[in-house]
Amino acid sequence: MPSRDRYVETWQALIELRDEGLIRAIGVSNFQPAHLARIIEETGETPVVNQVELHPHLQQVGLRREHADRGIVTEAWSPLAQGAVLGEPAIKALAEQHGRAPAQIVLRWHLQLGNVVIPKSVTPARIDENLDIFGFQLADAEMQQIAELDEGRRIGPDPDTFVRP
Repeated sequence: MPSRDRYVETWQALIELRDEGLIRAIGVSNFQPAHLARIIEETGETPVVNQVELHPHLQQVGLRREHADRGIVTEAWSPLAQGAVLGEPAIKALAEQHGRAPAQIVLRWHLQLGNVVIPKSVTPARIDENLDIFGFQLADAEMQQIAELDEGRRIGPDPDTFVRP
């Protein structure tokens, strides 16, 4: 939480744990470019991964570019926007064209962008379906259709303004 301004010292503690061999890799969650710049400048260490809210309604293009420039892996949380994107006409049309479920289209989109994606499900059939996304690919024009769904709409709190009571 930027509001508490303790993330640099927390990052330093994670570095120490890694250096002691207690963990192999360290990353962050919900860090914006300014947060990333600060921890890197103050510690000299770049996170391996930044887990952020990312889905077709909130594509975080600038942040993903920042990750690519710094060699940080982007991991999407809420990759299906808690199901909100599955009813999008463009997603449904692509699902029909590919003979796939809407969730498979969105998960494939994430993979083709280079995102790490771990969708939440407790239903065995859905888990199997979510894994079955490697037998097809979205064309550039189809990726663009999904890109046009970006509204900057968050499901979770804004990391720049979040304050825990």
